[in-house]
Order: sequence, then C-alpha cells, then structure tokens
Amino acid sequence: MRLKDQITLITGGGRGIGKALALAFAREGSHVILVARTEPEILATASEVQQQGQKALPLKVDVSREEEVREMVQKSMETFGRIDTLINNAGVLTPRVPLVEVSTQDWNLTLDVNLKGTFLCCREVLPIMMKQRTGSIINLSSGVVHRVATHWGPYAISKVAVEYLTKVLAEEVKTYGIRVNSVNPGKAATRMRAQAYPEEDPATLPKPEDITEVFVYLASSEAKEVTGQSLDARQWRPSY
Repeated sequence: MRLKDQITLITGGGRGIGKALALAFAREGSHVILVARTEPEILATASEVQQQGQKALPLKVDVSREEEVREMVQKSMETFGRIDTLINNAGVLTPRVPLVEVSTQDWNLTLDVNLKGTFLCCREVLPIMMKQRTGSIINLSSGVVHRVATHWGPYAISKVAVEYLTKVLAEEVKTYGIRVNSVNPGKAATRMRAQAYPEEDPATLPKPEDITEVFVYLASSEAKEVTGQSLDARQWRPSY
C-alpha cells in the first residue's frame, strides 16, 4: 500500500494503459479520479476500482477544452480536497501519413489533446500541489521522441513537446516539492498500438498491466528526489 489514501487523477483512464494504471494505483491504496471522453468506459473502470475498496470519481472530460479541465479540477477538489498525483495519459493518434498529407484537422486534434491537454491539466492542478507543497506529475511520452519517426508527424511532434514541457515544469516547481517526470510506456497491447500497427499480433506484446510499476514508483515517496527525468517503462527496474 505504497500510495495509501493518496488521490490520483488519470486522464484517458477508461481503457488501455489508463485503466491498468487506475487498477494498479487502487491496489496500492490510492483513490482515483478517472477522466475520459467516453463515459461508459470510465464508469466501468470506476466500478473495478471500487471493488478493490478504493473511491473512484469518473468524470467525462475533453482535456483539450479549457473550461472542462477547470471544472474537472473543481469537482475533484470538492470530492477529495487534494490531488497527489496527476497522470497525463490521454492521447490520440491520427492516420500515419507523410507530413505533406496531414490535414489541418488531424494536426489540430493531435496537438490539442496530446500537448495542449497535458498543459491545461498541469496548469490547473499545479496551484493545488504548490499549496500542498507536494505532488507528482507524470506525462506520457513515446519511443518516437528518440528517433526521426517518419509518418508519425503530429503525434511525434506532440510527444517531443511534452518531453520539453516536462523538463521546464520540473525546474519551475521543484522548490515546492513537486516532481514532474515523463514515461515512455513502450510497446503494449492497446487500441492505439493496434491502430498504428494493424498487422501486429497483440498477443505478442506486453499487456498494459505489465508496465505500471514505474508509474507507482514515481507517485510514491521512493521517488521523492526524482524529477525532470524521462523513464522507459519496459527497461526500468526498481532499485529495492
């Protein structure tokens, strides 16, 4: 129970990695705020969290919309009174084509959700953590930031920007006892992965449940000195 009685807010929390994180954090004693645009999924995940004995607050939110993010944080505070960890997991991947073929609509959608959504959630949650003088923010990165990822266009660009946003925020808020890190989840059997690689057999991939440990570590007191780092979920191993 490394996260006993903590409050964790997870965007994109209805399925895939977000759902796996919600259940992993609940097992460690955290109550969970589940955020996504698809209400049935977060309601189902909330039910599973509650079955583990933890409280769950499902909220239908589009993280690219400023007012919805602000209301999300207000409702979270009304329910729990604090936020200990924010995991910016919500993301979209539009069709993989050369940049010259990317539509303005797909460009805007990707940057709005993946980058702007991460920024908005951080901006609204940080004043709470600054007042608490503690907190952990974990931003989802991607392996595409480590190579020239042709045909990944707006997705890759959004994740490179998220990595830089992570490092800037980490420096700006470290005096408040807040840690900001990013995690590359690597390959996992998710809907987004299947969308990117339809020819791939998902049975050959790690399950989302297999990559949650690094997130629990970053949210726990074990990582109280870790900030501004980019970690790889599949290569990371606990030091204890």
